[in-house]
Amino acid sequence: MAKRLRDLKEKPPKKKTKASKASDDVERGFLVTGPTCQEALRGLKDLRLHLEVEAEERKDTQSDHRNSEGVSVCHSLDVELAELHSQRRFLTVGMVCKQVAFLRAQHVDDIPSRLLSRFLVPGRDRFVSRFADRAQLRCDALWAEGSVQRWNAPLPTTSMQSGRVLPVDMSSQPRSERFSRLAQDVLASHAGRPWRLLYEPFRGGWNTISKEDAFEVCRNILGADRQSVADPEITVVCTVQPRFVGLAVVTFDVDYLRVEDEIG
Repeated sequence: MAKRLRDLKEKPPKKKTKASKASDDVERGFLVTGPTCQEALRGLKDLRLHLEVEAEERKDTQSDHRNSEGVSVCHSLDVELAELHSQRRFLTVGMVCKQVAFLRAQHVDDIPSRLLSRFLVPGRDRFVSRFADRAQLRCDALWAEGSVQRWNAPLPTTSMQSGRVLPVDMSSQPRSERFSRLAQDVLASHAGRPWRLLYEPFRGGWNTISKEDAFEVCRNILGADRQSVADPEITVVCTVQPRFVGLAVVTFDVDYLRVEDEIG
């Protein structure tokens, strides 16, 4: 017993894991929601494919120069694979909590809120996904098989029926002091503009950042007298879940964050 206690005292402290290290980094990207984890992952896959196809590809200015160099074939392949890995625009992180998946933006020029203003607002490049239609079908199936009683449970919300994509322009650990610094970095340039808040605390998220906390930083930075529910110029999107608290500013109607199916 004494030897065991001595061994425990001499045991070195555990090193920081990769997961905890990743949570310290500022992450940007897209949160994709669905009625199930499977549907959220399907929506994330559809979104990544859409962004990779529709978003403008970065120009590879080094390709011709690389071909002109007299290097071995193996070395060329190794260099090309390394560059492809490092230049990948969007990285699938996967589930961050129940019914919420995360797609990380790798390049500093890819601002999630700006990309969504192109791909979610109705237009030529409008993002549609079969997972949105499947989500509605799943809700109908639950009613039909009797696993959910109509008279005992409320109808699913529109957002959970069809799925949504929410932007994360910047993020931090969900702690009060870090959230205050994050809000200053994201919102300071929008001070004085009419605003409103969209606050989304996802299931499984830490409750350290409340809706009141989000409202307080918005009032302090953007101005309490500039809050406008009827006619805002900007909407502050605040998302909270275990991995991080995220902020983004969008200038379009937040109803467009709902993903339509292929028919809609």
